[in-house]
Amino acid sequence: MRRTAVVALALLLPAAVAAGCGSHSYVPDISLAQVRPVIDATAEFHGLYPAPPVLSGQDRFGVEAEQVDKPDVAQLADQVEGELYSELQKTGPFMNLTRYAPQPDVVLTGRIDAFYERYRQRLWTRIPGIGPVADVLDLKTHASSGEADLTLFVLRPDGEVIGRYRGRSSFTETFNPTRQVPPGSRLNRALSHAVRQIQEQIVQDANVRKIAARQGE
Repeated sequence: MRRTAVVALALLLPAAVAAGCGSHSYVPDISLAQVRPVIDATAEFHGLYPAPPVLSGQDRFGVEAEQVDKPDVAQLADQVEGELYSELQKTGPFMNLTRYAPQPDVVLTGRIDAFYERYRQRLWTRIPGIGPVADVLDLKTHASSGEADLTLFVLRPDGEVIGRYRGRSSFTETFNPTRQVPPGSRLNRALSHAVRQIQEQIVQDANVRKIAARQGE
């Protein structure tokens, strides 16, 4: 009887830990602080595009997890672009960022080189009888790994490249799932970190600041 109960607990473990994840759609979310110093210039935003290996399906893209809807590449890329545009409008590095300006000081465009999270239950959790052992040893039942890798380009209005700025953040973690940190949360954290790197590179680039200063003369 006791052995039957142990096996039953072990078989129920995968369902229990999966239930902690919940069912939801992934939504890109970038969280940034106001960058300083802000560049006094108007930037025209021309979009963020997936790199060819991402667009063709050769590379992973989006959140891979049970009970998480996965949109197609174009749809998710549009969501990432919209979130990036909205957040850069609020936090810089440029004083003004718009989709269209009659006479922009610079043009901003970018590429998504990598953007994914693999959120999964670890294989050993499916071993019969492992449930009580995992509880006693406080073993982590899930793993997540992923990467956000973006490149933004600042151009003159005639298309000449002023600079290219890359932000990259990757992660590999083991954990027990909680509703407070669902699939996609770690990818959003990496995305925010990557964009923050790009902001810092742009505001520190003397070439960009010279362009902005020249426009103000």
